[in-house]
Formats: sequence, C-alpha cells, structure tokens
Amino acid sequence: MIYIDPPYNTGSDSFAYNDKFNESTWLTFMKNRLEVSKELLTDDGVIFVSIDRNEFAELKVLMDEVFENSYLGTMINVSTPNGRDYGSFAQTHDYIHVYAKNIDMVKTNTLDVSEDKFKLQDEISKFYLHPLFNSNSAFSKDNRPNLYYPFYISEREDEKGYRSVSVKKDTLHTIEVFPPKSKTDDTQFVWRWGRNKGQELGETELVGQQKSDGSFRIAQKMRPKKQIPRTILQDAKYSNRRGTEELQKLFDGKVFSFPKPENLLKTIIEIGSNAGDTVLDFHMGSATTQAVAMKMHRHFIGIEQMDYINTVSVPRLQKVIAGEQGGISKDVDWHGGGSFVYAELMEKNQGYLKDLLAAKDINELDAVYKRMKVGADFDFRVDLDKYENDAERKALSFEEQKQLLVKLLDKNQLYYNFNNIDDADVRDLISDKDYQFNQSFYGKRD
Repeated sequence: MIYIDPPYNTGSDSFAYNDKFNESTWLTFMKNRLEVSKELLTDDGVIFVSIDRNEFAELKVLMDEVFENSYLGTMINVSTPNGRDYGSFAQTHDYIHVYAKNIDMVKTNTLDVSEDKFKLQDEISKFYLHPLFNSNSAFSKDNRPNLYYPFYISEREDEKGYRSVSVKKDTLHTIEVFPPKSKTDDTQFVWRWGRNKGQELGETELVGQQKSDGSFRIAQKMRPKKQIPRTILQDAKYSNRRGTEELQKLFDGKVFSFPKPENLLKTIIEIGSNAGDTVLDFHMGSATTQAVAMKMHRHFIGIEQMDYINTVSVPRLQKVIAGEQGGISKDVDWHGGGSFVYAELMEKNQGYLKDLLAAKDINELDAVYKRMKVGADFDFRVDLDKYENDAERKALSFEEQKQLLVKLLDKNQLYYNFNNIDDADVRDLISDKDYQFNQSFYGKRD
C-alpha cells in the first residue's frame, strides 16, 4: 500500500517544502507522482492520500482519472477538533482519498471495534456485559416462543460477582431465570439466543447477576468484533495535537509542523495491508508512516528530499528499533528490533542546482557556471548564448541570471542512475565500499 501526505497547496510559508504552487503546477506535480504510484502498487494494492479543503475536489478528480473506476471512499479525519480560526469556517478536519489499483482485486481489511467500553477481561479477551434478552417488540413470547425458556444460574458468586449459567437445572445451577417483561406494557421479552446456542456458549459467554431489587439477569460478554472501516475518524488519538505530542516526547521539543499521529497511520495501515506487506510513503516527513509500519511488522520504503531526514526521520526510526514506547508501542506490544537501510541518491545536476541557489553574488554564480560547463548536463531547450553573451547577461538582474542558469540544468539528470555505475567517469567518483553497497542493494551480488 501507499500513503502520502503531500503539500496541501495552502499558500502557507510554514512548511519547508513548496506549499505555494499555482493550480496547474500543483496538479502536474501530483499527477506525475500518482501515475508512478499506480505502477508501483501491486494489483491488489491501495493508495491513501491526505488533503485538506484547498485541493480536496481537484485531487478527487485527478485521482478519478489516474485510478479509473477504482475509488473506494474518502475518510474524514478530525485533525484539529477546536478548528483553525481563519476563513469563513474554522476547519476541523482533513480528508483521505482512498483508491485501489484494481477494484476487482482489492480486499481491504476490517477493523476492531473501539475498545473504550471493553473494560472487563477474562482468559479469552476483553468484554463488556449486555443483557441477553431482546427488547424488540417484534421478538416477543407470542411470536418467538422458541426464544422463551429458562436459564439456571448458580447459588454462589465468584470473586467478580458473576454466577455461572446453564440451560439445564442441576445441583449447582438451581436459580431459574426467564426473560423479563416490559415495564411499559405486558410484552414478554425473549432471549436473543436459542436454547442450542445457550447450551453451547453459556458457560463461557454468559454470566448471571443479581440486581439491586433481588431479581436476577442473564448478561452476555460482548467481545470486540471486526467491522468495515468507518468514514469519520474523530477520536482525539487521530488529532494533529496528538502527533505533535508524540514527537515532542521523542525529541524533547517541537520539531515538526502538523505531524500525523501514529494511531491514524495504524488505522490506515490496518485497512490497506497485512503483516509482511510493503508500505511506501514518498513524502516521508517525520517518518510516522515508517515508524508505525515497523511496529506493525510491515516492510517500508520512505523517501524525503529535505535535510530534516538526518535530524528527525532517521533518528526517529533508530529510536523505534531501540524500543521507544510512545505512540502505538504499548497497543501493539512493541519492544524494539528490526532494521532499515538508509541511502542517499548520488547527486549529479542536483549538486550544481544547490550551489546555484546558494550563490550570494555574481562571482559565486560564475564559479558554479564554470564547473557546470565541465560536468553538468544542459537542457537543450534553453539558450546557452544568453548567458555567454556579456551584453545580454548584464541586462539581467542577479536573480534573473541565477534563474537562467537553473533553467540550463537538465532536471532529468539531477542524480546518477544505477545503470551508469560502471561508466568510467562515474566509477572514478565512487569508493569501492559504495560501489559494493550499490551492487548489493540492487541485487546484483550478495
């Protein structure tokens, strides 16, 4: 499965990455990545994409085009319960569009019902108690006589105040209990279970209890069940505040804006994958997806272009391996272990691009250009003479000259490809250790 939390195109400066695209540029940015995502997904794979109201509709139309006829639904995550106080409405939620690669092959998983009310525990699982009688007037003694029969409960309570239950009277079970009558009319209620089911499951799934008025009731142990995912996630554990708190505990302070909480990714990963599957997130950010995937015994791939991969993303995964106990760790019984490979792409034109953007004056710009003429790949569509011609170049401002050189670089050659590794001019740039690592990483040798 794939999960991404891309730029929302809000026009904000609060993110390190570009969050101020014009509409067509943002759609192109997303379209390119979604098309590659579809290629990477297995035939039964699923993609989840977070977005807010700014590009909610546009992203939906775009994904309809890329993942034709494979729309599964849109989840609403109440990420900011108190609302963001700007605009005409205080936004309290984000959206998550969900698509399959092939809707005829996909099989999403059901989820456990929230365990908030399952406060009791026996040797089987958690549970809560619910009366066994059926109060629906359509199920009364008159029309469902097969559901009207006595249970027998024991004279003594156990240490928890429960009495054992049987459909047969014996020396232990002597107190007879029938379904109660309605308090508002003469309707005689019936049990929700037939006699055979009561006999089969009564000992483990039913208990007898004495009420305050001295009468007795039969209650069923209601255990957590699986259900198909709901479209609204509104528990506090899904909020951005929870994500921020989780990172603050890991790094002793705020290190990232609007991080997704681990429980949100836990739910998404539970829906879209199974243990041993591979989870991809190519807007890695604070590495929530990867941290949760590791704790849930999935393989993962994370991709990030910003420098905080070295100060936040990778250190977070190292803490996960060491057994950190934040986020979902206790829920999934995580105590550490695992491993990951961290690699950086080998820069080609990307190195020149960073140096151009960092240049502070004409002399620094010219120095980068001289190096570019020796080793860079130029975009043939850009007029090189415009920079080489002194008169034309001097007519441009410093920033205009910088942008011209940026345009000169072929953006399809920002990094070296693995298939270039044995080229003489590339092999000389790589240490033997890095060469061997690449061969191993791409499966060319052990």
